[in-house]
Amino acid sequence: MASWTRLSSEDGRHAYAVLQEPIQKPDLDDRDYRVLDLDNGLRAVLVHDASAEKAAACLTVQVGAMQDPDDVPGLAHFCEHMLLKGTEPYPEENDFFAYITSHGGTKNASTSANQTNYWFSIGSSHLSGALPRLAAFFHSPLFTESLTKREIYAVDNEHRRNIQNDGRRVYMVDKMLGTPGHPYTRFQTGSVESITEAARKELGVEGVRETRDEGDVDDEQPVWKKTRDRLVEWWKVHYCAGRMTLAILGKESLDELTTSVVSLFSPIKNLGLDPRPVITTPLWGPSEMSSIVYIKTVKDTTALTLKFMLPDQQAHFRSKPARVLAHLVGHEGPGSVCAYLRRKGWVDYRAVSSGVSSENPSVQYLRVRCHLTREGYAHYREVLEAFYDYFTLLRSSTLEPYHFDELRRMSAINFRFQEKTQPHTYVGWLARELASPYPPSQVLSASSLFLDWDEAAVRELLETYVLPEKGRVVLEALEHSEIGQDEWQKERWYGAEYCVRKLDENLLRKPRSPGDNKELYLPGPNLFIPNDLSVEKLDTPTPAPAPACIHHTALSTLWFKKDDRFWVPRASAKIDIRSPLAYGTPRQAVLTRMIADLVEDALSEVAYDAYLAGFNYDITNHKKGIRVSVSGYSDKLDVVAGTVIRYLKDLQVDPKRLEIAKEQVTRLYENHRLGQPSNLSDEYAEWAITQTVWTPADKLPEIPFVISEDVRRHHQEILSKVHVEALVTGNLRAEQAIALVHATEDSLQSRPCLPNERTEDRALVISPGANIVLRKQHVNVQELNSSLSYYCQFGEVSDESLRPALALLAHIIRSPAFDQLRTREQLGYVVSSSMWDVVTSMGLSFKIQSTRAPWYLEERVEVFLEQFRDTLAGMSQEDFETEKEGLIVKLLERPKNLYEETLSFWAQIRQGCYDFLRRQKDASTIKVMSLEEVVKTYEIFVCPSTGHTTRKKLSVQLVSQQINEAVPSHENVSILTDESLTAYKSSLACYGAAIPVDSEISRWRTPVERRANL
Repeated sequence: MASWTRLSSEDGRHAYAVLQEPIQKPDLDDRDYRVLDLDNGLRAVLVHDASAEKAAACLTVQVGAMQDPDDVPGLAHFCEHMLLKGTEPYPEENDFFAYITSHGGTKNASTSANQTNYWFSIGSSHLSGALPRLAAFFHSPLFTESLTKREIYAVDNEHRRNIQNDGRRVYMVDKMLGTPGHPYTRFQTGSVESITEAARKELGVEGVRETRDEGDVDDEQPVWKKTRDRLVEWWKVHYCAGRMTLAILGKESLDELTTSVVSLFSPIKNLGLDPRPVITTPLWGPSEMSSIVYIKTVKDTTALTLKFMLPDQQAHFRSKPARVLAHLVGHEGPGSVCAYLRRKGWVDYRAVSSGVSSENPSVQYLRVRCHLTREGYAHYREVLEAFYDYFTLLRSSTLEPYHFDELRRMSAINFRFQEKTQPHTYVGWLARELASPYPPSQVLSASSLFLDWDEAAVRELLETYVLPEKGRVVLEALEHSEIGQDEWQKERWYGAEYCVRKLDENLLRKPRSPGDNKELYLPGPNLFIPNDLSVEKLDTPTPAPAPACIHHTALSTLWFKKDDRFWVPRASAKIDIRSPLAYGTPRQAVLTRMIADLVEDALSEVAYDAYLAGFNYDITNHKKGIRVSVSGYSDKLDVVAGTVIRYLKDLQVDPKRLEIAKEQVTRLYENHRLGQPSNLSDEYAEWAITQTVWTPADKLPEIPFVISEDVRRHHQEILSKVHVEALVTGNLRAEQAIALVHATEDSLQSRPCLPNERTEDRALVISPGANIVLRKQHVNVQELNSSLSYYCQFGEVSDESLRPALALLAHIIRSPAFDQLRTREQLGYVVSSSMWDVVTSMGLSFKIQSTRAPWYLEERVEVFLEQFRDTLAGMSQEDFETEKEGLIVKLLERPKNLYEETLSFWAQIRQGCYDFLRRQKDASTIKVMSLEEVVKTYEIFVCPSTGHTTRKKLSVQLVSQQINEAVPSHENVSILTDESLTAYKSSLACYGAAIPVDSEISRWRTPVERRANL
């Protein structure tokens, strides 16, 4: 039992208890922890981090969609929206968002089946202002009546965004096919129809008559009021302090954090409810088991999923039997189901994944999923048989202790050397962990460590729960030829078509013995588990801010930084093998992609043990060539990297595997145009101002003409003459990094490219005064959403005076744009603004996805931009300094781990500027920047009226086929289509290619570019 000491607040108003046991934490964790139990039942974990640049907090409530009333699905999600729109102490609806963003932070909330999370991060010196705002949401929210309709439509926009998302559609069908009436089967997101249905029925109002737009006559006020009354009533019943857990990270001492939490969160009411509500009714009964569910997908994908319901696994947190089982079933090495299915040609590159869903105490399951090829779909019964045979093998085999011992060893190593993460991510995880029934002293370790080998528990799962007759199979595909048209049913909320059948009795009852499939056997010992975990520490006063170039020849360049900040036995190597033949034509781009995919495929079985031992590897094709990335424990990093490079060099093109690679890339390219409209419009905008782009549509026709000999020839040619650009970071010495590059050169046996053979990407220069609209139609007839990507180009990203001004503008405009365009005008769920780099150019971007026409969205953006000019010019000096401080906090935030540091270095190397100190330089410039400079920049580059001759604006309007209104005509707008885009791009000049920041050319060119920009 945990040991607690009861205390009282300094003013004597509130009592609380402090955990006396020390928190088990990783060796590298220099933070201090304290767990509190407030008298109202709320439990909190406090984290003192003296070096934190960002503070963060997350409050988790063990209430979610499963607590929705039967007649108001989506109410918990609607509550999440309304709760954040003002409180008695802070009544302004945008107060929280504005406070957080202006001080360099971010915030969000999410609702799941069994819990709701509310979190934020902020500059560490402003935590004291953010915590009272967070606490007030839970003791004195306003649920402002006038906002009810608007926020219901906000929820509806979120739902409409996901209607064509296959993941959401499959999830909903699978959920709803549980025991009738079970709370888990409910529609979770909610919509205007589901949330108001009960009120409409009670008031006798039929149907949903949308009144979204300004000027619409809204005679349904009673519906909104009745729905709001249900919300407040529901909140008073379910939101209870005893169901809440809180995690806070800040620079303040534990005593200071304790004082804040006790005083601010004690006023939340405790209703004496079960802190972790559990639905004891099983989700599946006999009718739901031994079934197969066929689901039609929107995209051309084929996947098979097996699910087996499990009892609550939290009590087994020391032994984790379900995760042991998932580890064995999802293995990809020799003898695995995955390896067998690969050899058969039945799974694609995503292969097999296996995991345990154990976050929801009411619904837990083992899930095994594999992405099938078309041939695999035709043999899905044999695929099922392979899994059933493997379960039989597990039941009859001796489970050698080394299987668990490897999991135990790796979990201990990973926990011991666990690095910090972003504060908001960390507190979100902590708040959820604190809600689990672990000993509070093990809140950091309980879900991570494998401690006790419990073979009996594993066998109980295998013999009682993971049985063919107790499972469910979900089969996803664009078409299912074996299902008759009259068998299809349609799910209500997403419109997904599905059919449920019982699994073939012959398949379920077929006698099985362990040796039926000779290709299946249990994994052997893992030889990649690291042994040498020593860290070579340097005696350095401050960490080096950038890597150094320690090796440079005609063939290769190596950037290196010995870890002097995180002190973990990890390292990372990025090896970019660049060739002018990688992307010269669409055919070359396809062939390069085939090489990368075939190498990944060949490595899958060999390198899976390395993955289990903490190594990650990736082979990626891109415009300049093929990039090999390897990261993990430094002990055997050279071995893993050498293996990957060797497989790349010695690639053997198997015609059967090539056909599978062609199939999966064909699907990928065909499915691309069916993506989220907002993602697509952003891509189309990027393509429109990039000199050379081969789109999926350009590359697709090349795939059928690719044969094995083509790939072999391209493989030989692309590696014959290269330039290697590498970055090595972490717990390695300089000579080890150089040896790694030399080993790469020895393996490749390539000649060096000439400097003028190296390809460089360039951005196109939009003409000053341009007002360009690229209008396209979304190909999915059922997609309700259109999207707008609106971009104002500023200039070259290397411009050291313009870039900080743009960054500050983007920071200042973010909250007002969101508040006006999303919160007030409800243009859509996806509304964002940001600084946007496209190759070597930069600008200010707005993105909106909406059921409204994109030309209407553009009109509203331009009205906002006009109005914002006065808002910006009228900003007080105090507010301006606050915004500057918030951005500087973001820019100067140090990387939290080796991965983040490596990514920041690689971004500069990949771009070709090598400007490793860019953020520090921008922060210094912003510190002395005046409001007048920012206003002038805005007037020149953004504001439609003042910048009508100077701003360089391009927008992409991606139009839903559901839009029936006529396109309005506008003066001074140039409309582009796919047919005219090529000619338009050909008419534009290019910005220069990226130049190393310290080169003579860079110093010579910059002043010229600044004059051109202004």
